[in-house]
Amino acid sequence: MDIIELFGYNWYSRREFLKSMAALPWEKVTESCGASYDCIRDIFLHSLQAEQSWIRRLSGKSTEGIYDTPFTKFTNVSAIQEYANKVEAETNEYLKMLTDEKLRSVFEFKGRDGKINRYRTEDILMHVVEEEIHHRGELLCIYWQSDIRPPYISYTAYKGQA
Repeated sequence: MDIIELFGYNWYSRREFLKSMAALPWEKVTESCGASYDCIRDIFLHSLQAEQSWIRRLSGKSTEGIYDTPFTKFTNVSAIQEYANKVEAETNEYLKMLTDEKLRSVFEFKGRDGKINRYRTEDILMHVVEEEIHHRGELLCIYWQSDIRPPYISYTAYKGQA
């Protein structure tokens, strides 16, 4: 399995969650749940922002403004879907230009603490996927706690659609 395949699975899972969110009352999507972010919408949007931020950093593009839009500006699932499509397109553009050499290269950046960090590009991309899986687990728990059937997002379901 390669990193591009993992992103494909990530996007598949994201689309399945968006479909399930669209079937929920908006009040449920925005209901405070006491997780890492306030509600289903906010957790989902945070994952999108994180991916977009890392992809732009790796692409040498500005990350300015990514975290400026308040989650409350997203007033329905269609608005979230538009943003998800934008992030997926940006990521896909970046991934199409990746080479094995670029994956192995070291990316240097300043962390929030001001310290210089150095990681292989592939490790940063793995972090992006892992972070979304982490937050997807939160979403699954929120669904279960609310007696909502979560979307079926197994890797084999993803592979079976090809």
